[in-house]
Amino acid sequence: MIPFTDREMRNAWRQNLAASQVEPRTNVHRLLLFYAVECGLKAVIMETELLTRTDEKCRSGQVISDFGHNINGLLDYLSIGSKTPRVRLKNTKIKPIKKHKTSKYKEERTVSPQDINQMWRYGGKSVDVSDEKIEQKLLEINQWIEEKLL
Repeated sequence: MIPFTDREMRNAWRQNLAASQVEPRTNVHRLLLFYAVECGLKAVIMETELLTRTDEKCRSGQVISDFGHNINGLLDYLSIGSKTPRVRLKNTKIKPIKKHKTSKYKEERTVSPQDINQMWRYGGKSVDVSDEKIEQKLLEINQWIEEKLL
């Protein structure tokens, strides 16, 4: 991962959040919300750990980039010593596809929380939990981030 400063992470959180706040929301806006939450949580970790760059080690020895897009992992890390929202993203499913062109058998597709960004980036739609419910969870996490960063 390219190193970024704590200031850049905060700005990325604000900019992605602002760009996501459009009605009606589409996958593109939800994707930006996902990235806003990711950047915001990383910014909170950086503030908590007194880090100025994303390539510096946390007390645990981890580097911010080790978390990737794992929102739950970031929340879990932050819950050590402080209260984080109880909200956690869960696995979801998207429409199954045929295993092969000629096959009649369909392949189930499960999306893990750290891959929700892929689902929305490629135009997928959750079939077992509404995209709006996932979005609502991200907004709840963002409220907590705002309390910490503003």
